[in-house]
Amino acid sequence: MTFETFSSRAVRIPRKDIDTDLIIPAKYLKGTDMSGLGDGCFAEFRRDPLFPMNRTEFRNAQIVVSGANFGCGSSREHAPWALVQSGFSVVISSEFADIFRGNAEKNGLLPIVLPEDVVQRLLHPKDEYEEITVNLSDELVSVNKETWKFYISPFSKKRLLEGLSDTDYLAQFEKEIRKKEGARKPFLPLVSRAQ
Repeated sequence: MTFETFSSRAVRIPRKDIDTDLIIPAKYLKGTDMSGLGDGCFAEFRRDPLFPMNRTEFRNAQIVVSGANFGCGSSREHAPWALVQSGFSVVISSEFADIFRGNAEKNGLLPIVLPEDVVQRLLHPKDEYEEITVNLSDELVSVNKETWKFYISPFSKKRLLEGLSDTDYLAQFEKEIRKKEGARKPFLPLVSRAQ
């Protein structure tokens, strides 16, 4: 799936340190693929009937806005899988755990880092139904007439824009890989050690 510019309402979680167990509790980690993980996404928060994911007005939300240190805790790749399975394309925070960020980008989820004051503005809008526009090509987030720039590595940006997995990316270089492999000696020479 390729990443396009879009506008969406947001699921707002005004809390720091949302760890991977809050994103997808361990009891949902029985499989080794993405299927069914959306059902457990933010299960603890979904106990509250007013949590946005429980409200029809936010049913198609594609953006999560949360406090700092999002995705901390264990390095489970199931966390971005669960978010993607729930229909999210973007998470906005002022800080992400490094492993979560890498896992997110590899699995089609865009983690956007914005300054803390901007994140607070997005977490506490005057209108909870306001839409946030995300433009990955220009690396911009907009709400009404306010616009903020974000950064993503060129490699991750290319992969998200073109919907490339690790395998898809490597397949682009198949010709060069085959050429290099064809020029390689069929065995590694034995190295003798002086005794």
